Amino acid sequence: MTATAEMARQLPEGFEELEPFVAYWAGESTADRMAARCEADMDDIQAFYDAMIARGEDAMRLIGEHPLHDLPADVATLTRLLLALAQASIAVELHGQPRAPDVPYPNSMRMVRSTAPFG
Repeated sequence: MTATAEMARQLPEGFEELEPFVAYWAGESTADRMAARCEADMDDIQAFYDAMIARGEDAMRLIGEHPLHDLPADVATLTRLLLALAQASIAVELHGQPRAPDVPYPNSMRMVRSTAPFG
């Protein structure tokens, strides 16, 4: 792999097919990832969900090889995508739409503190 391709890669080797989802879904915080779900349309959520479900076990195995508070940058990005899968699964498996039925968005609930390093 060339140095340019290496710099452009945001995910670990073997997870290249998930790169198109990084910019939108790999939010730094739980609030960012929830907003991504709430603001996406169901076709985009379903595409992300399907791609991540297919690679979820592989991702968890790779993430588990590293200490949580000392993840390489590409593995940390993969971790954020896996956390975003939890958000997408709410839309796909529970609500059948991006947001909870009959709940206004944006709502008045704001997360002001969460757990590190991915909260």
